[in-house]
Amino acid sequence: MTTRPWIDPALGIIDVNSPRSLENLKNGTVSIVIPAHNEEETVGKVTREAFRAIELLGVDGEVIVSASGCTDATADLAAQAGAHIVESPAGKGNAMTAGIKASSSDVVCLIDGDFRYLGDEPLAVGLVKPILQGVAHATIADLYWRPIYPQLWLFGFFAPLAGRIFPELLPTLGSTPWSGQRAALRELWPTELPDDFTSDLAILLHWHDLNIRLRPVATDDWVNPQRPKPDLMHKEFTLFADYALSRERIDAAQREHLETWFASVHAHMAGYRPDQDDPQQFERSLMRHALAELDRAAQPL
Repeated sequence: MTTRPWIDPALGIIDVNSPRSLENLKNGTVSIVIPAHNEEETVGKVTREAFRAIELLGVDGEVIVSASGCTDATADLAAQAGAHIVESPAGKGNAMTAGIKASSSDVVCLIDGDFRYLGDEPLAVGLVKPILQGVAHATIADLYWRPIYPQLWLFGFFAPLAGRIFPELLPTLGSTPWSGQRAALRELWPTELPDDFTSDLAILLHWHDLNIRLRPVATDDWVNPQRPKPDLMHKEFTLFADYALSRERIDAAQREHLETWFASVHAHMAGYRPDQDDPQQFERSLMRHALAELDRAAQPL
């Protein structure tokens, strides 16, 4: 019979009289930054909802619209709604970098310019409040995403890979880690980002390096336009795999094999047929396939 070493159940118990681990920002200020590229149909309402969020939070704040290579009336309509406008080159990362740089508050919250939230309160309220209350350093929206199409990105690519390489990362991100709706203390935002949509993932990896208290926030229903981004998933895979290699979670041979793994998983994703497949069943089959392919590697992770 194997004798297991004894573990003291009282290890790590905190003194009940100890102070809170995070400060409550009683007089904290809030900047809501709205990256927008040709969003004239939605940016006015998103801007007004941002101002309503600041009012409901009961804090001083500002709303900044970062107009990213716009060729329509986005900037004019946002200005009419009261936002401060900054111009940036095309690319979501460029828009976020310019908007964050222009902000001046203790907490910075990002809300996409085409994001339509269906909850009673603006989404920014739920994202910012835990930071002001000293519950989190940063938050990310855990979005309700069902059942238009399955979570191909999460179940096929991110969860299997992150679960093997960075298991400590998954519990902090919720079910929609790709979400661009997030908030953080201003000193936690990176000063440089990729210029494209991989910037959302780059921020998460930056926060992982900082070992901050990042918490997902449950949200209500929402909608936004779905635009084709055919190369984005492979770009994000490359960013994540290279990050894992640079942090010595994988070696060069495993990094090389992951390209083959991604090709196999991506081909499985492409087999989804919305008129035939049940989204939730397809998610499960995709996850099983992705994990099996990781196990099949010559040097499994």
